[in-house]
Amino acid sequence: MLKHPAPIHVTLALACLLALTGCAPGMTAPPGESAQANAQTPAPKTDGALQCAEARFKKTVMLTRVWLASPPQDVVNLGAALSKTIATDLQNTGHFHVETTEATQSTGPEPAVDAFKSHGTPYFIRISGHNFGLSGQASMWSFLGPSLNPRGGTLDIRIVDALTTQTIAQTTVSAPSAKAGVYDPVIDALGTDFGASAYGRAMNQLAGEAANWIDRTLGCKPLIGQVLHVDGATITINRGINDGLRSSDRLLILQRTDRVYQPGQDAFTEQYLLQNLGAAEVARLGEHTSRIHYGGQHVVQVGDIVQSGN
Repeated sequence: MLKHPAPIHVTLALACLLALTGCAPGMTAPPGESAQANAQTPAPKTDGALQCAEARFKKTVMLTRVWLASPPQDVVNLGAALSKTIATDLQNTGHFHVETTEATQSTGPEPAVDAFKSHGTPYFIRISGHNFGLSGQASMWSFLGPSLNPRGGTLDIRIVDALTTQTIAQTTVSAPSAKAGVYDPVIDALGTDFGASAYGRAMNQLAGEAANWIDRTLGCKPLIGQVLHVDGATITINRGINDGLRSSDRLLILQRTDRVYQPGQDAFTEQYLLQNLGAAEVARLGEHTSRIHYGGQHVVQVGDIVQSGN
């Protein structure tokens, strides 16, 4: 499946190069490049369970498929495979309901706003990737041949609060360097052969680290849902036992303001504020929907936000 290793004289050239540059064999780029990028925002530690009351809630998130501006030429569906593994890992934590959408190049708030309007997903996770190698870009290692050309990859992750369109957190996660040659013929990242290869295992580890960071970032965030129906003081919401809701939970009712206007701009921004209308108690708990009792004086409307407030 992989092409033959480079000849012996190329290996000697590698030793000479390492002696001159001081690079460690596992590095994917010279010092001062990817090493700094990897240290930009370290992912949270993975040990121990989440220690917060909100960890029992299953948050609904929208996960974009990974956008690769320069995908490797010898691996197809790599972005889709990374997305699938991240989504599966998040589901397996028991902390999330995961929905996926197409990859986006947009860095603005519009995709998060659209996802909330169409799917009611309060947390929007945008992922892009770069430095996956063998993509037609120049590499300082290319003269060594494919068998000695370290392959890796980096994911840029941003989590957006779709209610306010503010960024909750962002980070960069990098894969361990894998010494792998060119796949010949081209391989499908969604297949079992790729998953069993050295580079495939590195990509699975990368996806696992990304999922872990997302879990650690959102695991202690509140449960968020929406109002489905209003009948006086009785309000039906789209959250229930399946989301970790309990009859003893106290909920806050929030209402989004109109879009925020910033002085000096010609148009309104896609940013919103949340007004607290008061607390409500669970009156009747269902599997996927529940009824809550609200005794406040504000007018509650279909589409308003409910948030766990324990």
